[in-house]
Amino acid sequence: MNNKLKTYRRKPSIAKNIFFIPVLVALFFSCDKKEGHNDYEKVKSPIKLSAEIPVDVNPELQAKLKEEGDIYQLNEVFNEYSWQAFVAVFWPTDKKGNPKPNFTDKGKAAWLGWKEAFQVYRQDGGVPAPWESKRDDGGFIKFTNEIVNDTTARIFLSSVTPTGRKRAKNVADETDQAFAGKLYDQNGNVVVYEVLMNKEEYDYVVTNKLYNINGQIDFTKNGAIADFPAGDYEKNALGAVEIKFAWKILEKDDHKERYYRNWGYIEGKDGKLIKKELGMIGFHISQKTPTGKQWVWSTFEQIDNLDQNVMEKDKKKKVIHPSLTDPNCEICPVNVDVSNGTTYTHNTGVHGDYWTISGDTTDKYFANSDVMKTQAKRMIDIPVRVQQINQKMQAYFKSQNSVFQYYQLIDTQYPLHQNISPDSHTEEGYKLPGSITNKSGGEPNLAYLTNITMETFFQGGNQSASNFMEDNPASDITVFGTESCIGCHSSATIYTGYDIKTKTFTQSNNQLSGDFSWLLSQKAVWNKKIPKPWGK
Repeated sequence: MNNKLKTYRRKPSIAKNIFFIPVLVALFFSCDKKEGHNDYEKVKSPIKLSAEIPVDVNPELQAKLKEEGDIYQLNEVFNEYSWQAFVAVFWPTDKKGNPKPNFTDKGKAAWLGWKEAFQVYRQDGGVPAPWESKRDDGGFIKFTNEIVNDTTARIFLSSVTPTGRKRAKNVADETDQAFAGKLYDQNGNVVVYEVLMNKEEYDYVVTNKLYNINGQIDFTKNGAIADFPAGDYEKNALGAVEIKFAWKILEKDDHKERYYRNWGYIEGKDGKLIKKELGMIGFHISQKTPTGKQWVWSTFEQIDNLDQNVMEKDKKKKVIHPSLTDPNCEICPVNVDVSNGTTYTHNTGVHGDYWTISGDTTDKYFANSDVMKTQAKRMIDIPVRVQQINQKMQAYFKSQNSVFQYYQLIDTQYPLHQNISPDSHTEEGYKLPGSITNKSGGEPNLAYLTNITMETFFQGGNQSASNFMEDNPASDITVFGTESCIGCHSSATIYTGYDIKTKTFTQSNNQLSGDFSWLLSQKAVWNKKIPKPWGK
C-alpha cells in the first residue's frame, strides 16, 4: 500500500453484471449535454466520479481518523463515499450494460439491471430466474400482454382506496412503509416503494436457497445464520448491496423537471392498472463492507419534500409547494400513520373539520382538507457537515444540467468498531444510552438515521426507551427517538423451523440472524409445490 492513503477502493466489474431489461426504461436524465462531453470547467465535482460502487472507505484512513479522535472528518469521508455510491448506482450504461464514459451521458441507469426483491423472493416460493434473464412476473401478478410488452414503464401496484388493499398481489409492499402504513403526498396520492439487490446479494441468496422458507429452514438446521458477502477492499470485490426507492405520482401541477422520473402502473379503485409518471422522492443504499458488518446506510431525498424552495423561470420567481407537507397549515397534526387495514373518515364538526382513524386511540385529528394528506415533519435536522457536501454536489450537478441537483444526502450511518457486541437489552440488564445507541453492536456513529419518505411514522420525538431496544423490554424512562437504520435492521431474522401445534413457521431468536436484511423474513414464503409440514 502506498504511503499516500487512497480514500476508496472500487470494484471495476459492477457494470459488467448489468443487463438491459426491455420492460424497464432509461432514466429521464434532464441533461442537454452531448454524449462524451462534460463541462468540468464550470464546476468541478467535489468527489471522484466513477461507475463503480466503492467497496469501502479506506480502512487505513478509517483507523487513522479514529485514532486521532476525528470522527467529524470520518463522517465527512463517509458522506463522500455515500455520494460516490449514489452516482455509481445511477451511472448511465449502453444496451449491453457497459458504463458510458461520463455520468452526464444518456443511457440506462445501472440499477435497472439489478433484481427486484419480488423477483427473488417469489410469491410462489419458486427458484428465482437467472440474473441475466428479463424481468418476469415472478409469480407476482399476471400482467396483460399490453403491460408486459410496454417498454416505457416499471411495474408497481397501489391500492388508492382506504380499505381492501390486495396484499396477495402486493407481496413487495409497494405501498406500505416498513412496519407502518401509507404515506400520502400533498396531492392525496399514495407513495409507492420498491427494493432491489445487486448480483452479489442475489448470488448469496440463490446459492444458499434462502429465497423461500423451505430453504431457510434447511440452511439454519445446523445453527447457521445469514452472512451476506462483505467484499474485499484489497481485491476490489464488492459486497452485498440493497437499494430502496420511494416514488410519488407526478400530477400536472408538479414541477416534473425537478424529479428523476420513470413510469409505472398504479392500481386504481376498480383494480385496473393505470399508467402513471413517477418522480423519485427518496432513495436508500445499504451496503455490507469489509469494515462494516453492520452495513453502511446512506439515505437521500428530493429537496422539495419538506422545504419551500424558490425557482426562477422567465425572470419570475415562484415558491414551490412541498410535496409531503403543507407549510400553510401550522396546526395540522404531523406524521399521522394510516396503517394497513385501517379506515379513515373525514368529518365536519362544530369546532372544525377532522379525521377519525379506525383503531386509533386519538379521537379526532384536525383536517384542513377532505383529501387525506400526510403532514410530514423531520425531527432531526440534516447536519451542517452533510449540507456542505450537498451544496457542492448540487452545484456540480447544476453546472451539468443534471436532475440530481434537486437531491440531497440526509446522512450516513456506519459502525465505528464493527466487532463490538450489542449492549444488553433485557429488562433487568439494559443500561442507557448503550442499549439504544449500540443496539446493533459495532458502536454506530449516529444513534438515529431516517428518511422522511420511508420512515415517516417513526418521527415521534419523546417516546419510551422501550421502543428503541431489542425485544422492547419494559422501561419507565422516556427518551427522544426517531429510528436507526442499523438498529432496526439488526432485528432482522431468518426462518428456522415450524410449530405443528400452532401451524406456524418459527424464526430465529438470534438478534443478528438475518444479517441486517429484512427481506429474508418479510418476503420469503413457503414453496407452494411442497406440502406444508402440517398438511393443508
